[in-house]
Amino acid sequence: MRTRDPAIFEKQISKDAGYDGVILAGPTGCGKSALALELAAHLAPSQPAEIINADSMQIYQDLSIISARPSVHDCAPIPHHLYGMVDGHHTGSAGWWLGQAESQIESCRQRGVLPIIVGGTGLYLNALTKGMSAIPPIDPATRQHARDLSNQLGADFYDYVARRDPFVKDRLKPNDHQRLGRALEVYLQTGQSIGWWHTQTPPARHSFLYCILSPDRAALYEKINARFDVMMQTGALEEVKRLQTLDLPDDSLILKAIGVQELRGFLKGDHDLPTAIELAKRNSRRYAKRQMTWFRHQVDRKLVLEPSNPSILTFMILKELGAYGLG
Repeated sequence: MRTRDPAIFEKQISKDAGYDGVILAGPTGCGKSALALELAAHLAPSQPAEIINADSMQIYQDLSIISARPSVHDCAPIPHHLYGMVDGHHTGSAGWWLGQAESQIESCRQRGVLPIIVGGTGLYLNALTKGMSAIPPIDPATRQHARDLSNQLGADFYDYVARRDPFVKDRLKPNDHQRLGRALEVYLQTGQSIGWWHTQTPPARHSFLYCILSPDRAALYEKINARFDVMMQTGALEEVKRLQTLDLPDDSLILKAIGVQELRGFLKGDHDLPTAIELAKRNSRRYAKRQMTWFRHQVDRKLVLEPSNPSILTFMILKELGAYGLG
């Protein structure tokens, strides 16, 4: 049963209020999407709300099962944005996402709608809440050149990049070829270190009530294991088989999704299916642990919520919004 505070629903969102929207973040599998729906339902009809995706894998059309994207049925009552909108060839960069998200947020604000940003991709959320440097678009030929160098040089790629961009020495690990490649392509394209570009970061445009779901680790791990079993029962392997037909480059972001990598390994004969499933569960648990650490240390001002009854969490969020004039 829903718990309502009448004071929360007296007036609609004010454009001069302390918050421009709500962020619901936390580790994979902790119930962010369900809480967003609960919150939006509690706000209606006095305060309309819409949900904006901040998960780098849920942007893909071809990855509905393994990304745990909200279903069409889930999305029906409340408008959802930036879900299932690009194909597997898209890189889904933070800069691209930020532009899309800010456009949706502005649209919500102009219509008196509360935007609820939901996801666990820290790079996206950092860009939204702390601003992002305006690095010019990278020419495809330059990007390919950086990828080719990464493949050719192998373990020597780190030293190659560090000689050109000292910024990476204390910030990136030698085996982090994805970020090393990004640093190199920025340097090749602009002649400036990616670190220099970071110093040009403009301030964030919006203020958010930043809510972090902080579940009990053991309970979360059990939920992650059970969720992947359900994914397998509802077509995860078939989803990966379809991805195999799209002729995607091996370094495509969509192919790095946890679950996709392990099941592709099975399809290539690297291991049997039970091993692939156990690897996917293990890597999901490890990812969740990294996310919890990241949110604990990278987000300064936040409302930490221990997952329980969604209605109770919703009421806590509504109370906080009401204290700052969003009610």
